[in-house]
Amino acid sequence: MRCHDTQTLRRKGRALPTPFRLVLNTAGERRELICSTILRNLPGKRLVCSGTWGRQQPVVAKIFIDASGAERHYQQELKGITALKAAQIPTPALLFQGTLADGLAPLLLFQKMEGFETLTERLATVASTDGRIETIRPVIEAIARLHAAGLRQRDIHPGNFLLSANDVMIIDGDDIEPPHNGPLPQDASMSNLALFFAQFFPEFDNTMPQLLDIYINSRDWHLDSAIRETIKQKIRQWRDWRQKKYLQKIQRPCTAFIVKKDWHRLMVCDREWYAPSKQHLLADPDAYIKNGTILKDGNTATVAKVTLGSQTLVIKRYNIKDNRHALRRCLRPSRAMVSWRNAHRLQFLGIHTPRPIAVIENRWGFLRKRAFFIMAYLPGETIEQIVRTKINDPQVIKDCLDQLEALLKQLAVAQISHGDFKATNFLISSGRLSLVDLDGMQAHRSISAFKQGFHRDLQRLQRNWRDFPMVYRQIVDLTDRLMHAFDIE
Repeated sequence: MRCHDTQTLRRKGRALPTPFRLVLNTAGERRELICSTILRNLPGKRLVCSGTWGRQQPVVAKIFIDASGAERHYQQELKGITALKAAQIPTPALLFQGTLADGLAPLLLFQKMEGFETLTERLATVASTDGRIETIRPVIEAIARLHAAGLRQRDIHPGNFLLSANDVMIIDGDDIEPPHNGPLPQDASMSNLALFFAQFFPEFDNTMPQLLDIYINSRDWHLDSAIRETIKQKIRQWRDWRQKKYLQKIQRPCTAFIVKKDWHRLMVCDREWYAPSKQHLLADPDAYIKNGTILKDGNTATVAKVTLGSQTLVIKRYNIKDNRHALRRCLRPSRAMVSWRNAHRLQFLGIHTPRPIAVIENRWGFLRKRAFFIMAYLPGETIEQIVRTKINDPQVIKDCLDQLEALLKQLAVAQISHGDFKATNFLISSGRLSLVDLDGMQAHRSISAFKQGFHRDLQRLQRNWRDFPMVYRQIVDLTDRLMHAFDIE
């Protein structure tokens, strides 16, 4: 097993295979840390891993390797932990504080909390509104205690809360602000709580009134309509801010994405999917389209289902029809890039769509040419196919239309128009409705522009069902409800 020093950790970046050993700087005794799993890796800055030390004691290690800011972040983490303990807010025990043997990287070892899971992990097993409220309740009470002690987390999110059957622990002391004199004021408390709520998909917003009641009662405050309206506004503001920050990341190298760019080509790929075995497809998607199953072969786009090992993917190639078309497209973001961006926007909002895998633009400098959008393949049926085959099964039709209405409401709340509500662009896979064909989708800043675009979407949706009078009437009722609910004429 390799033993690394600070310089090696900095140099390796993401290419850091596990397990590996680290020697700690202890008083006259050689102590080793075995890192078995990397939990978080910010190359050249910080490394968090789980492993063992001493007599095989399970630990979580936070190692600060930034050549310029390591000591500052190390001290911030210590101050945050000290503040949590002073406020009697549970946090994992600190077992060791010091540096690696070379003295260049401060590190902290925390007790690994066996039997605990993050709030994110716990919520993944809960589907009902009541279940979500009960799951989040102890975390809201912990946040109220945090605020009452004059503390707050700058980047508060579900991953910073560990839950067992009976206990809640707060982690990430680096993110704890220095305590205020007395409890956190109401405005600051509401803003921090709203930031926490904004971490969840909008579908969780129906839990917010009850969770807000829990928080208000924990702080012994009086709840009025002004507080409710204030926190709703702050949730929208924080969610818009988070979405903007997230969409800025999807075209640059980071934890989530690989980016390769030169004069002739831009490639952005999901880092989890990127591997040596995938390189040939990314280098020559046309070869896979040629040998794949063609789903659509048009002038402006060719769509093929392809197989790569055990995985099935869909490649959508956006074609250039002629020189005039090339001239019109070359200075604008490619439709592949628009699809890539829109797929990530929908995922951020919790709206189902096939997982975006990669986007490739052939270029000449800043001039864009032919482009490819690669996504996961979702086996299933379109709602058109379901209606045609199940027209005599009212319950199946109702379930399908209920899902359609829920999806349309999600789009409307986010002020998104799709641009092509053909029935074939709604796909049900594993019982879930997904939206596809995203190159015409727009997220509108202007309410009036959204209403115009969404109204066109709803009209297009109605035209799908002329041959099915019963379904057509239900679709008209559905669209009428939406237009009334969102004041669309």
